[in-house]
Amino acid sequence: FYISEANEIHKMISSLGMEDYVSKKLTLSSVLEVGVETITDANIQTLRNLPWNFLKKLMVLNNTARNTHCTTSMSGDEETQVNLINFTDIFADIENDSNQYINPLDVVTTLFLSSDCLLQQQIMLKMSMCQFALPLLLPDYRNDNCILLQWALREIVKKWRPQSLESCKGFKEENLAVTSMPTISFVRLGNCMLSKSKLLNDVLSLQQQNNFFIHHNMQCGNVPRTISDGLVEICWYLPCGKKNLDAFPEALAITNLRGDAQSKSIQFEFVRKISTAVFVFVESIDKSTYKLLSSIDKSETQYFFILSSQNSKQKVTLDYLKKLAPNLQLEQKHLLRKSNQLNEANFVRKVQETIKDVLKSCSMKTNVEKMAVVARELGIKVDEDDEKCSQARKHAQEITSKIQDIVDYKKKVLPLQGNILKELAQLEKETHRLRKYGNKPIEEYKCDLENKIMKLREKQNQYEPSEGILSFITALVDKSTEERHYFLKWMKFFLDTVARENLSDLRERYKTQYEDSQDHSKELTELDQKIADSSLGLEHFMREIGQIYEAESLLFNKDKLTDAQNQFVHLANVAADLMLEGYPLELINGDASHVPVRWVTDVLKQLKEKIRNNSRIRVITVLGVQSTGKSTLLNTMFGLQFAVSSGRCTRGAFMLLIKVKEDLRETLGCDFLMVIDTEGLKSPELVKLQDSNEHDNELATLVVGLSDITLINMAMENSAEMKNILQIVVHAFLRMTETGKKPNCQFAHQNVGDVSAHDQNMRDRKLLLEQLNEMTKAAAKMEKKDSYSKFSDVMEYDAEKDNWYIPGLWHGIPPMAPVNTGYSENVYELKKSLFGTLKEKKQSSLDILEFIEWVKSL
Repeated sequence: FYISEANEIHKMISSLGMEDYVSKKLTLSSVLEVGVETITDANIQTLRNLPWNFLKKLMVLNNTARNTHCTTSMSGDEETQVNLINFTDIFADIENDSNQYINPLDVVTTLFLSSDCLLQQQIMLKMSMCQFALPLLLPDYRNDNCILLQWALREIVKKWRPQSLESCKGFKEENLAVTSMPTISFVRLGNCMLSKSKLLNDVLSLQQQNNFFIHHNMQCGNVPRTISDGLVEICWYLPCGKKNLDAFPEALAITNLRGDAQSKSIQFEFVRKISTAVFVFVESIDKSTYKLLSSIDKSETQYFFILSSQNSKQKVTLDYLKKLAPNLQLEQKHLLRKSNQLNEANFVRKVQETIKDVLKSCSMKTNVEKMAVVARELGIKVDEDDEKCSQARKHAQEITSKIQDIVDYKKKVLPLQGNILKELAQLEKETHRLRKYGNKPIEEYKCDLENKIMKLREKQNQYEPSEGILSFITALVDKSTEERHYFLKWMKFFLDTVARENLSDLRERYKTQYEDSQDHSKELTELDQKIADSSLGLEHFMREIGQIYEAESLLFNKDKLTDAQNQFVHLANVAADLMLEGYPLELINGDASHVPVRWVTDVLKQLKEKIRNNSRIRVITVLGVQSTGKSTLLNTMFGLQFAVSSGRCTRGAFMLLIKVKEDLRETLGCDFLMVIDTEGLKSPELVKLQDSNEHDNELATLVVGLSDITLINMAMENSAEMKNILQIVVHAFLRMTETGKKPNCQFAHQNVGDVSAHDQNMRDRKLLLEQLNEMTKAAAKMEKKDSYSKFSDVMEYDAEKDNWYIPGLWHGIPPMAPVNTGYSENVYELKKSLFGTLKEKKQSSLDILEFIEWVKSL
């Protein structure tokens, strides 16, 4: 029977076109490649299109990704609809009587079985943002077992405010994989008229109507259940701290076992062992059901039975429940009947009140890590038990476990990023600007600067690389590609955890200092600096490597390097591999306003060698004030993974490569898109620090100078918010006229939901253009280029075509709000427009080697 069932499942996976990826995994970098299908809205013609269509929509955070259908051609002129159901009651008990339908969760299950470790995490993250329930126990037809997706859930970080913290206005920001909370589970025994998933969605929603769990329209017909049969899904309810908006006062996890629990004994055993309470949907209890329930051991778990009054065997069912009462500790409150006299809204409230009572007396809490322990006891495979994943975790823990105080750790383990680097940055800038040569001959002055730079590099080179950085380098150089991916993700996980805790403490101190002190400017400035210095992420380790590399390459002949020094030389090659695999590379060190030119140059040269002649690039960058959603905009537009939820804002600038598929290369005139994410201008954390204005000017000048298209991101439609940075941008654009480069400028006005926004803001666009023209005149006068009088003289800009109005990111109030469909769709339209602009631009794309020269010249 198992072999026959496995063959049927394999046939379905083949019909979805994913059979090759079950063994040879689908990668994140391949999914993010830009092709014609990413910017077209063609109908889905075959079942093979379904997984790709789901991925396409999910990666751009379109929460209609689960609502789609497939149109296939029939004989003659007839057509039939093959529906990927409206994701409404996938858990309802319907037997299949037609081959025209495919279970939508089969597509999701197939994708997880077909994806590598990075792609699984990214799919989970995007599904979480859309407020979709996530796979926890994934059925694996290959061995008639299931897999706990602990690793895949590691990326999910959320903010919430329990009502118990409302008085002190506190909030929590934690990784959900390690956060313990009560777990409420829902299962079904036998056939049941009540829709479990619909009730779940209603119970978890109050003001906001979310569809966490799929349920299908009963009129759609019968649905085959194969690949995803036995799937256990999980989602989290996280309160915002307001009683009138929260369905529950505290955070809790909800799991849902799909299908009949009687036929999925291992999953049922797992669910009940991890749960604070289990709600059992049952139409009637017979001997086999009674036998299953009577085998349950006594535990802290509470059991609630949801019964329908439309049950002809109700008396028999109640008799069995009376027998079960002593072992399951059942009381009258544990029986919830949906009678004809009780409408759905009242029944939903009854279930909510029951869960609230459970939470009040709850002592049993769990998290995904503890669930993994239970899974192993039951013989369930855990994805993190993969040897490469385990070894990578051990290696990352050895490095990060030594972190106590971040500032102190950075001084000891990452010493090349302190004052020496800041001084180097200033000297290197001065070699190009020559502002302070005074009465000295210029050549003599330049020679003095070069000598000072050399002494600082020698000073850097006197530092022996710390044990932590050597261990980090070993992991990058010696590990396989897959293990390196695991290692970098584990490093990110541990570093983000430390950074969140540290920054949370500092911000609480800042708040206390601000409230308690009369004259607090000095203390607050010191805390501002500590907050700025307390960021710690992968970029700091890569930055240290870059500085070691720069010092080594400047001071030594590469032919005479020791083995240890040769190891550093190989790092440029490893960094190029990481770029091709979808990792961002730091272009500008935001802490020191420094561009590591040698490091970036050699990494890009290695990249050129790897991709050979397919090395034409077009550059898209984003600028804007802090916390206006720049990184989220890019992530949504291209499905990327710039950091947005690690407790800290982007600092500096990071560049990331996206491969262009052959079918779009001629249209865009390039082989890769280079996307550059930048830190926010006019950062409140940096405004009190020295040279913050110069830092913003340098950042804007560099990224605009490299761009084919620059996105100016604004938080509202009103142009007044941009007055502080428009001057910076205009100066930067004006300087670009010397090179003959004329980038395109697009304004993205975020949090504008009105459908008539473009028409209503005609006056604002006119005002914006007037301001741009005025600032261009002022800047031209300062730069002594009076011939430029209009913004369009220095920048390609059309006030009617190049302004975009994008609704707010969330549809409702976070943390339970899903991503607004209007946000993702408007960003998608912006993306298509950007590609149209690249197609129309007359200037040719740059080769990577030419891009390197632009970096050096700027």
